Amino acid sequence: MRKSIFQIFKDGQRYAHTWPRHAVVAAMTESAVVPAVNFAARWLPPVAVINFVVQWQWQGDALLPQAIVTSLFILSLPLQGWYWLGRRANTQLTPQLKHWYLQLATKLKAEPRNQPNYMDLAVMLRKALRELPPDEH
Repeated sequence: MRKSIFQIFKDGQRYAHTWPRHAVVAAMTESAVVPAVNFAARWLPPVAVINFVVQWQWQGDALLPQAIVTSLFILSLPLQGWYWLGRRANTQLTPQLKHWYLQLATKLKAEPRNQPNYMDLAVMLRKALRELPPDEH
């Protein structure tokens, strides 16, 4: 089933919110991407406005299209991050991560999914970090 782009953005935001911030997952790509996307979502809209105002003030109406395009590009950066995270959240796990997911499900006595994706792993990791002792992650 194909998802709409808006659903992918929503999945990306939910995945960013769900992904645990812990040393156990520090080596995974999401541990770098999620803080970067959160930072971009918070700070780039004001940067885009300042960029537009400064360019318009200094360069006038002659270069207004360039000011608009650069500001729109700056505004698109968090969307690109949420899109990547949304696609990643719906991607099936690699065999190694699937094995880890199944181990965690066994330790937590949870019902694993047949074809787990990265969102399922994030939920399972969050639960494991909350419930299991540190040596069993």
